[in-house]
Amino acid sequence: MLRQVLAAIAGAALLVGGGCAHSPYVSGYTFYPQPAAAEVYHQVGTQEQTPVTVLASVLGVQRPDPDRRIPFAIVVRLRIENNGTAPVTFDPKSLELVTGMLRTFGPPDVRPPRQIDLAPGERQVVTATFPFPSNSDPGNFSLSALRLRWQLRVDGYPVPQAAVFVRSRPDYTYDSYDMDVSY
Repeated sequence: MLRQVLAAIAGAALLVGGGCAHSPYVSGYTFYPQPAAAEVYHQVGTQEQTPVTVLASVLGVQRPDPDRRIPFAIVVRLRIENNGTAPVTFDPKSLELVTGMLRTFGPPDVRPPRQIDLAPGERQVVTATFPFPSNSDPGNFSLSALRLRWQLRVDGYPVPQAAVFVRSRPDYTYDSYDMDVSY
């Protein structure tokens, strides 16, 4: 009986752990909040509450692919939602990622790679892959915190935005008040 229980536990461990072995992401790099929300608030005298919302999440630290000459990278996903009545433009060249120790990552590979124009009611998901500097890996960086910055144009006006992410610690329980971020 004990042998059957141990075999069942080992099988479950393989199922749980086996999925991680083939993951494109390095384990141990989970960042909160998931997602961070950045909102453009209404202008005084208008009825719109939040004409634009951007949700941002750090997907993780991507493993390198030497065959394709892809280094370690941090992958971020944004969802831009135009909830208002004015056009919104997102330029992927405005994306910037900085560590808590103020080390800047290079320009990201963004998908889709072009400027995005959102009409009222439209939404778009963008994935940005920020490569580590050459000959660097996650062990060369303090990745306890990350700040992601970008800029939108709402009805032609520039609107800079940012989100701050904190790396999870296994011994800490996160509450929503821990992630209060001002933009």
